[in-house]
Amino acid sequence: MTVQLKDKLLVTYILQQVVKQSLGCELYYQNTVDDRAAYPFVTYNFVVPEQDTTGDWLGQGRQYETHLQVDCHAIRALDSMNMADNLFTALHENRYRAYFEQADIEPEEITNTSDRTVMAGSFYDYRFGFDCSFLVSNGGRAYKLEELDFTPSQDTEIRSVQVNDVDGHSTVSAEEKEKE
Repeated sequence: MTVQLKDKLLVTYILQQVVKQSLGCELYYQNTVDDRAAYPFVTYNFVVPEQDTTGDWLGQGRQYETHLQVDCHAIRALDSMNMADNLFTALHENRYRAYFEQADIEPEEITNTSDRTVMAGSFYDYRFGFDCSFLVSNGGRAYKLEELDFTPSQDTEIRSVQVNDVDGHSTVSAEEKEKE
């Protein structure tokens, strides 16, 4: 049987790949209490599973946003905080954003990380995390695992920008100025 990934399962599968590659640990649904690996790990929970962006799909299929709570769990608070910061950064990097974009999913708003520890001091599970939203524009298309590529590529760096003034004349880019 071939696994078909679509909608929220597709979003969480891609997020799982980002977590594995950027943090080297597993991603679990927050309300699952069994079968979790030893610390550290990351959990997710759907805050708003589907929020329509428009009622007019123009025959292109449904487009919606899904909002997730993402928490990084560790035995030490600093470890959890660093994990959350690293995952926050990874979701802004082009190499990981490309994983979502190949399936017409775009990471959108990602809030700042915050301490989400419950019962500090008496409980050994320290949590830092953030909320994030993803725009799903693939019209409910299902993907097979082999259709998705999770080979990290390097972030591209912009080396020069050419700007035209109002008269259409080209101005010198920053890179060209350095050569002069």
